[in-house]
Amino acid sequence: NEYKSYLSMSDYSVYYKNPPLTSGQKCWGIIIAVILAIFYTCCLPFEPVYPTPTLRDEYDFIIVGGGTAGSVLAHRLAEQANVSILVVEAGRHDYDSSIRIPIASLSLLDSDKNLVWGYKTSPQKNSAEGFVNNQMSLPLGKVLGGSSSIGDMIYGRGNPGDYMGWGSTWSWDSLLPYFLKSERNIDIDSSSYHSSKGEMPVSVGDDECIISSMFTSAAQQLGYKLVDYTSKDQIGVSNLLFTVKDGERWSTARAYLEPAVNRRYKVHLVTSSIASKILFSGKRAVQVVVNQDGITKPVRAKKEIILTGGAIETPKLLMLSGIGPAEELNKHKITPIVNLPVGRNLRDPLKFWMRYSVSDEVKTITKDKVTSAKSFLEYYFSKSGSWSQSLQSQSTLFVNTEDSSSKQPNININMLRAVSLPNQAEILGVKYELEDQFNAGLYDSNTNGIIFVPTLLHPKSVGEVKLRSTGIHDPPVIQPNYLSTDTDDVDTLLSAIRLVQRLTKQESMVKLIKEHIPLPANPHPVDSDEYWRHAIRQFAFTTGQPSGTCAIGEVVTEELFIKGVEGIRVVDNSVFPNTLSTDSTGALIGVAERAADLLKKKHFPVKGSM
Repeated sequence: NEYKSYLSMSDYSVYYKNPPLTSGQKCWGIIIAVILAIFYTCCLPFEPVYPTPTLRDEYDFIIVGGGTAGSVLAHRLAEQANVSILVVEAGRHDYDSSIRIPIASLSLLDSDKNLVWGYKTSPQKNSAEGFVNNQMSLPLGKVLGGSSSIGDMIYGRGNPGDYMGWGSTWSWDSLLPYFLKSERNIDIDSSSYHSSKGEMPVSVGDDECIISSMFTSAAQQLGYKLVDYTSKDQIGVSNLLFTVKDGERWSTARAYLEPAVNRRYKVHLVTSSIASKILFSGKRAVQVVVNQDGITKPVRAKKEIILTGGAIETPKLLMLSGIGPAEELNKHKITPIVNLPVGRNLRDPLKFWMRYSVSDEVKTITKDKVTSAKSFLEYYFSKSGSWSQSLQSQSTLFVNTEDSSSKQPNININMLRAVSLPNQAEILGVKYELEDQFNAGLYDSNTNGIIFVPTLLHPKSVGEVKLRSTGIHDPPVIQPNYLSTDTDDVDTLLSAIRLVQRLTKQESMVKLIKEHIPLPANPHPVDSDEYWRHAIRQFAFTTGQPSGTCAIGEVVTEELFIKGVEGIRVVDNSVFPNTLSTDSTGALIGVAERAADLLKKKHFPVKGSM
């Protein structure tokens, strides 16, 4: 009933939330369409064509998920001689040209582009009060490269303290060689913390907006030191690193999977295909049931099955296959193979937007700038200009607002170099009656502005993923319980808001900031603690990086084998027992690199590892 209610609400919103376009909007729509049509047909490089294989009866390895981790594993396993690998990806190929254009990153989250799963959480009791049906959108990548193809391109590794609960064989130090193995840094020479020899391009980025340097100066004026946030010393202000090279996004599909498929011919890739069940012989996983083009076929794995579908799809597949909480499986008449807390311990950081208009001397991203002939030509001839840049500014700040002596942050503050973002209310799922107030006249405008984005890195609230039904196309029930631990998480975000306000009042920024753009429907006095607590419960939203649902120690061993069975591992965010102190893409790539070595050590001992 909950799912039907959501569908009916979606149908309602599609019909009623889109008022007729003005003539000006139509004109801009035609101009943008013409520019993009010319660009897509004339300016982008030829997209590689992945071979379309005939599905065999068996392979050495079956990787379920061609996302961030699955792409890395396919590449590394294909380095071995005489090996066969099948990658089963539910999403489509990464041919959408906008994936490569950094400035287009926000548009990729639009479910109409079919690059995301389009998950909705269950209605929330303590959060999402400003969103339709009190539900949050959870936009996770459903495309080759996964969330590395649709996310904000920030490269991060986490904090040494993040790995304390992972077991004796996992630590930040043990992962550092794998971070270096994967990183191909374009701007920073090889050092103890960086490498220029890996597969994954990483760069500082080309930020022409002076507000970034002002952000850094303001943080220093508050006493924060300059750091490299990808090193062990994370507390302070730093330049962000992005998975961008020569003005284009690089996903793991582009960096790892494409070479593995096209140059090694050991990897078979099937897209728009669902792995619906894992079949067991006794306690050993032996086959994956693949649904491709309406045809169902069991495919055998001679060596191992590796699940890389992420913190939502991996527990769903395991439970459909009989691995999970026995009580939950029995409800759906699924015979339990092993009773494990699959789907429990769901953890997901939250973000909050603080929007400011700024003076005209600060050149942020505006509609006219993005749609100008200058921006188009800059990107066409040299992959430079506004299209080549992330919306994120270069500067980032990591702090611990609860314990100033801690080396592990609880808050990260980033900044977007734009405030008049298209469709921002619809992408977040803001209630229809609040949309106009939320957009605050910014939609289709050239307002010069920025958005500070404080992130709650380690929420105390914990949720779960459960089956909605046994239907393979039915989304699971996602109950994150956001902001449910009394006021702990709310107060942490409130402390981050107050820190942002202090930043804007520093000498380096105060002359540039014009005014704060308020959020709607708040009955409390402006800028009171009650005002901000109410706003947080209304409009805080997910980072789209859930973890913990197949945690190390609870569901999988330290070698990432599922407990109680053989022949199957999990390599994705679901094995992280807790959230990380940064964007998780770089960390997951490192985990996948180490997992590849664990696989090689077991199945190819003569070749060794690293």
